[in-house]
Amino acid sequence: MQFGKLFSRISLLASLTAAALLSVSAHAMKLKNQNLEELVAEADSILIGQVVSVTDGFQNSAPFTEVTIRVGSDAKGKVKDDSEYTFRQFGLIKPRSMGNGKVYLGVTPEGFAKWNEGEQVVAFMYKKAEMTGFQTTTGMAQGKFIVSNDKATNAFNNHGLFEGMDTSALSNEEQNMITNPGSMSAATFVGLVGKLVEESK
Repeated sequence: MQFGKLFSRISLLASLTAAALLSVSAHAMKLKNQNLEELVAEADSILIGQVVSVTDGFQNSAPFTEVTIRVGSDAKGKVKDDSEYTFRQFGLIKPRSMGNGKVYLGVTPEGFAKWNEGEQVVAFMYKKAEMTGFQTTTGMAQGKFIVSNDKATNAFNNHGLFEGMDTSALSNEEQNMITNPGSMSAATFVGLVGKLVEESK
């Protein structure tokens, strides 16, 4: 009898976990486009630095990916320069064997930012969730930019990044960035982010 109750509880927990994963995945698939002004406004911090480690695990049975960024600067001034910032994002890096012949499939949902050690990034970090402490980027994958060869690009090749923004007062370099978003100068991009932060104060 007790075994039956225990089995029922385990089955219920598994069902709830699966439902939560489906809910998060569905939310990710309905990703709302956010322009740069919106990413800046919603970000608690905007970290410019290098990803130094990426690991995963479980916190109270919830899967997470833990990311540490060596911060060069924070455009919002909340995180100290030359410090390390660590956060946990929902979902494992990849499926994990549970050692009992079963594989846990709760990986980072589609639409969330993916992280790799060694990346140079500009990360628009949303505030931490109150209950879990988990954190991700504003606009999800839209809010993480990889910097390579002086170009800054998000997972969507910067598509829609400037839609709905008043760009009339931007410099020639910034206007060029808007007309060629897929080959956006990282230096010009970071400069514009700094301007938008100042304007939002």
